[in-house]
Amino acid sequence: AKVPEERGFATKGELAKRLVLRALASDLPLAWVAADAAYGQEGRFRRLLEQSGLGYVLAVPKSQQVFGPRVDHLFAQAPDEAWEPISCGDGAKGPRLYHWAALELPTVAEFDYQGEVP
Repeated sequence: AKVPEERGFATKGELAKRLVLRALASDLPLAWVAADAAYGQEGRFRRLLEQSGLGYVLAVPKSQQVFGPRVDHLFAQAPDEAWEPISCGDGAKGPRLYHWAALELPTVAEFDYQGEVP
């Protein structure tokens, strides 16, 4: 792959943080970030986005704990009218319909701890 010897290993979360910091330092009109669950489960990445004042939408695995309960347990409490079938595009067999509901969570700062414990 011709990766330079001096280039060290970095996780996806570390790479995403670098990318966002680089974009923030540029003249790009950056207002929000969207990412899949590989990045959404990175607490330090979410904290960076919040501290930067960026809006974000990040997927998380259903087993992700969010300041206490797991995400799937929070969504299980959503009323039926909160769910809406929305297509995320056509697949080989037609529209790919999924049921979606939005859940607003407290910001990371509201649950800030001293030290390294998220």
